[in-house]
Amino acid sequence: MSYVWVAHDTGNQADVLLCVPRAQPKTDAERDAWSQEVLLASRLKHPRLAQVLDVGIHEGWPYAAYERGTFLTLHERMQPSHPLPTVLDIVNWTTELLEALAYAHEAGAAHKDLALVNVMLDGAGHVRVAGLAVGLALPRPGVVSGDPTAGSNSSRQAQRVWAERDVLMAGLLLHRLLAGHPALDDPDLSSASTRVGPEIVRLPWNTPQPIAETLRAIVNRATDRQQRQRYLNARTLISALQGWVKTNSQESSGPLALIMDRLETVGHLPSRSRDMGGILKVFTREELRVDDMVNQIVLDPALCWELLRSVNTARYQTGGNEDPSCSLSRAIVLLGQQGLRKVCGALRTWPGVLQAASSLQGSDAGQVAEAALETELKRACIAALAARWLRPFNIGDEEAMMVAMSQHLGRLLILYHFPEESAQINRLTMPGPPTELEGKPAAGMTLEAATGAVLGVNPDELTAAVLRYWGFPEYFIQAARPLSQNVPPRRPEGPNDWLRLTASLANELCELVEQPAVRQNAMLTKLMSRYARPALTSQKELVEALQRSVKSVDLGLYRRTFSNVQEPGVATPVAQGQR
Repeated sequence: MSYVWVAHDTGNQADVLLCVPRAQPKTDAERDAWSQEVLLASRLKHPRLAQVLDVGIHEGWPYAAYERGTFLTLHERMQPSHPLPTVLDIVNWTTELLEALAYAHEAGAAHKDLALVNVMLDGAGHVRVAGLAVGLALPRPGVVSGDPTAGSNSSRQAQRVWAERDVLMAGLLLHRLLAGHPALDDPDLSSASTRVGPEIVRLPWNTPQPIAETLRAIVNRATDRQQRQRYLNARTLISALQGWVKTNSQESSGPLALIMDRLETVGHLPSRSRDMGGILKVFTREELRVDDMVNQIVLDPALCWELLRSVNTARYQTGGNEDPSCSLSRAIVLLGQQGLRKVCGALRTWPGVLQAASSLQGSDAGQVAEAALETELKRACIAALAARWLRPFNIGDEEAMMVAMSQHLGRLLILYHFPEESAQINRLTMPGPPTELEGKPAAGMTLEAATGAVLGVNPDELTAAVLRYWGFPEYFIQAARPLSQNVPPRRPEGPNDWLRLTASLANELCELVEQPAVRQNAMLTKLMSRYARPALTSQKELVEALQRSVKSVDLGLYRRTFSNVQEPGVATPVAQGQR
């Protein structure tokens, strides 16, 4: 939609960047509209916007001149004569480009024609964007709905569509820089952006430099063929890229940097209890045994982690040599009634900070966020109890419970501390409309890919970072990473492998709870086929463990019956000595 020339200003004896629309205005009204839009954009002042030196018309051709100085365009920077930029450099350039776009969009302007030749780098490697609003698009026949060139450029709807197109072009530019060649073999980002949808754009695997999975998910979402899956404003893409940078920067504290401030100021999670005073009265009864207290505490994940965190943190502060504690009963004994009372008093009652978020986002959004968090907490409790019943004798029951529960920790922290982003993640995992007439619905993203695309961090990485910060032992942290569902599990070689496998089995078993009865049999058969060899368990044991766990979690949402699940004709025998 525009040309970019390097021109020489004879008056100032300096090179400038001259941006000219590709199409010459046909009427005075078109020329005046162009001038008004570019002059408005030229008044915007931002560190990432190139300085406008002149806006005018010469022989019917409108133009805008920008400071050139010693800046390099991205086209020049990517030439073989310059060193290959790192992945982090490319992400930082794109983030700064998006900051300029976000500022312009919020001021009512749009770029319309991003390209390697109108994005420049100064001597310090910071981005300067030229050509804002210079591109001139004339209405074209046969355009599809949502194309901003189909109507007036001044309408509010067209402005919104232009802004979305800018973000898509920024995604295509990021794809171009990381892949080493243009998407769809089209060097014109504006032209390529009109082809996204009918054609699929995915970052290739043979990139010049290795690309982390979370960054790959972000780039692919930015250029997704479905508009609803893409980043629809620059701020959301900035947030995802900044999250990835914080996660992977050597100078940061890894995934913990995203949530550290929140953990310090508002705690990790709220208690499921609406009355902490009532819990304290129960726990301080003299006749209550430690085992009875464990049975109650395991139904409140926030209390479980706070107990163990308190014990392990105290161990580091006092310089103790004892091993980190992963046992609730041991933590109860070490803390005593006074310590237990202090821990319970430190927890926030339900729904914690989500109550403030509800008032800001609206009651409906707040209720959705609370319901999502409560559902995930219930899953964690059921998985913990199921792991307790399914564990082999060579691992402790409380360790099995806590590992199964901890496989939910990253997801729970995201739901609680990032409710708006969690809503985005949920939408990305939902099936989309069919790509063909009468075809099957398009599959949504996996939870891991969607989380990486929105926040730039993997939930399992966040789990590991937080557990490590709380002082949990390394074998526990590794076991808290669920097994991949795309690879058949292997036979465990030791107690630590059994711990991880048992927790993963319990969590996958809990997926039956939310399914209709007609699907439970098929899912249970698949689960048996997946775990029969390494776990050597029977279908009857799986069903009984799930039924007992659901029954123990006294919440109405999980009062499902499994009477429709039929026992197989021949159950896999349980190995002697393993259970």
